[in-house]
Amino acid sequence: MSRKILLVLVGLMTLAAGAWAQSYGKAERRDPIFLRFPEMAQRFWENTETMAASHKSVAVPMPKQCSFLYADTYTRNQMSESEVRQMAISNCNAKLQQLGPLGENYGVPCQCQVIISDGAYVVPREMLPDQAYGPASIFYRDDRGNVARLNGTARYGALLARDRSVTFSVDNSRSEPVCEGTFTNEGPRNGRFSLSCFQGKFTGGGTYENHTGSPNDHILARGQTQRGQPVVIVIGLPSQIATTMYGGL
Repeated sequence: MSRKILLVLVGLMTLAAGAWAQSYGKAERRDPIFLRFPEMAQRFWENTETMAASHKSVAVPMPKQCSFLYADTYTRNQMSESEVRQMAISNCNAKLQQLGPLGENYGVPCQCQVIISDGAYVVPREMLPDQAYGPASIFYRDDRGNVARLNGTARYGALLARDRSVTFSVDNSRSEPVCEGTFTNEGPRNGRFSLSCFQGKFTGGGTYENHTGSPNDHILARGQTQRGQPVVIVIGLPSQIATTMYGGL
């Protein structure tokens, strides 16, 4: 009996090792995930110290609509590939926890997962983020002067700072499309935006800026609705933080 159990355990370990090593193709410099996070791309592909690391891993929250932050880990021989993966997941989880609850934006749980290990994808390509994604909050005043708020998720072209014009869309927390618009680049970190929600019943426009650093990189857009009321769009911060920082209009 003990011999049978031993053989079963060996088989399970073999299968687990095979799954852990599963590769879905080589990562490339122009892949969307690197266009989305240029600082990570610089470390992964250009920095002479980190690009030559013996092991390197990238973790992001998944599914892909949750991938608004990342954690990349590099080492030179001090750690195994498995340990580097675990550190990337741990760092990613710590970033998520610092930002607080995501339930007002997402109808699905966001869980950190390694997507790149030692230069290869370890997640099927169809599951990877193909655009830039993030939690979104839209604050505006209605005709009575009351502050209204729409929470959900946004997606937009990853080359916002490089392309002249990038379209974006916003879904509510039930993944129902509610808004669409355009960011028009006028500088490295700023430009103008237009917005249309609820099939054109609510429109607006104004200017936007890219903010980097604590609590998380995010887009802040300010403008007016078609009725001259203020509107604010925040992409990249959970709704509770966005409300505290920008919800007062």
